[in-house]
Formats: sequence, C-alpha cells, structure tokens
Amino acid sequence: MNFKIYHSSKSLPASLEKPVFALGNFDGVHLAHQRMFQMAIAAARKIGGLAAAYTFEPHPVKVLSPASAPKMINTLTQRLELMKKSGLNAVVVEPFNRKFAQLGAEEWFRKIVLGRLRAAGLVVGYDFTFGSHRSGTTETLLQLCRDSGLNCRVLEATLLGETLISSSQIRSFVAQGEVKQAGQLLGRPFFIDGRVIQGVGRGAELGIRTANLQTENELIPLSGVYACRAEIAGRHYPAVTNIGMNPTFGGTTLSIEAHLLRFKRDIYDRNLRLHFIERIREERTFASAGDLVVQIHHDIRETERILFS
Repeated sequence: MNFKIYHSSKSLPASLEKPVFALGNFDGVHLAHQRMFQMAIAAARKIGGLAAAYTFEPHPVKVLSPASAPKMINTLTQRLELMKKSGLNAVVVEPFNRKFAQLGAEEWFRKIVLGRLRAAGLVVGYDFTFGSHRSGTTETLLQLCRDSGLNCRVLEATLLGETLISSSQIRSFVAQGEVKQAGQLLGRPFFIDGRVIQGVGRGAELGIRTANLQTENELIPLSGVYACRAEIAGRHYPAVTNIGMNPTFGGTTLSIEAHLLRFKRDIYDRNLRLHFIERIREERTFASAGDLVVQIHHDIRETERILFS
C-alpha cells in the first residue's frame, strides 16, 4: 500500500490489515527509532500485516509542562518524511491535549490500542510510558498485552560505542555545536529546513553571496561556522554556513547564512535544506571586513577538505 498518514486514531479505517504499531514520540527518527520501525516491519511481515507508527503532536511535555519542553529536533513534516523513508506503511498522529492526557494507562490501552488502532502487535522502547501521569510503564504494557493475547516487543537501550542513542542526547550535541556526533546518532546529518529570505546584502558587497534562511525548526546549532551540504529541489551543493549575530558588523539578531560554493543562481524565496556535517569554528569579531573575507576563504577551503577528503 502507499504510505498513509492519519491525523487521529479516530480516522483509522477498519480495513487496515493486521497493523503492528511502533509507539513513541520519535523526535529525530534516530537509529534506535529506525530499529523499532524495522522490528515492526519484520513482525508485520510474519503475520501478513502492515507496519505503522503511532505518535503524538504536539510533544506531550509541550502540553503538560511547556516551560520544560524540549526543543524539537524535527518539525512534524520532517518527522513524517523520515518515517516514510524508513519503510513504514502508515503513521497515526494523535492530537495531544489535556483531555487526552487524562486517560489512565489501562483505559488508553483498551480504548486506543485495542479499540481504535486494533493493533495486531506492538513495539516500544525500554523507557516508554503512557497514561495519565505516565503511570504506565513497559512492564504495565507487557502485562496488558499478555492479558489481551497481543505480542509486544521492547527495544532495550541502544548504544553507539559508549553513547546512549536518544533524542535528548542528540539535542544536547546540536546545542553544543557537536553536529558530527549528532549525525552519528541520527544515522544521517542533522538538518534544518527553511525559506531563503532577503538579507541586508552584505555578502554580495564582500564578494561572497549568502542565502539567508528563515526556518521553523526549533533546534538550531550553537553559533559558529559549519561545513554543510545545501539541498535545493533534491540537488546537493557544498556550503559554508554561519549561525550567529554577525558581531563584526554590530548585529543583534540571530541569523543563518549559507554560502553555496561555486553556485551563482538566485534562490531568493526558494526552499532550502541545510545538512550540518561538521563545526569548523566559533563565531568571532574581526577588526575589519577585509579580515573577515580572508577568514571566510579559509573556511571555504576547510569545508572542501571536510566534504571532499
């Protein structure tokens, strides 16, 4: 079947064939999430069913404790795109609100998992919780599944080397500018999407044109200069990206500016995706515009070394 997106468990058709669901928030769709999806796909294949994911929007913490809510690695659109690429047949995006949060663990299981989803199997992570006040744990879920004759598989904590693969660890890496390490846990470079907007034109004055990105992504890497791959309409171009305040020119607002190497076309108002490969250096204040240009040319050479060596 073609990949299907259902924007509530209420809209799920009864005709969905023996669905096996991976349950979770799946922010980042990192390597452990991808492993869960493969477990669901394998379980569904055994019973001639479909593999699906069940997730929430917004993240429950954004509803229950907004002040402590994490910055999301992906927008919902990006998350769905990555889920589709993982080989799933369908995703159910459950609207999360305070009323939904009041469902008890057993009530949620019987009303949602058995009633609306009509799940033929489940896959969860080791730290999965559900129900009001997160009262349900993986042990609770396993017992409910046993009582209902439902197969449930739990993915244990997954390490890459000695590092736990988790959304919170990825957020920490990105916030510290450690995008290379974040990419290793994601299984691909960390990226943000946006629209190219009109800047002040300083790059053109310096002879180094830049694309100024306006993004809806919440999680932005630490200020600094990065080697990136810029993606426009499916084509990739090497790029040097500066994130920061432009202190050399007295800037006071955060900007994201990418210089695409050996690229001359006007991309104003186009959609642009920046894949962050490695942080080159911190943002610095230069004594003159000329000194800045010299450094940018050094950054370009370093980007070429990183991307092409």
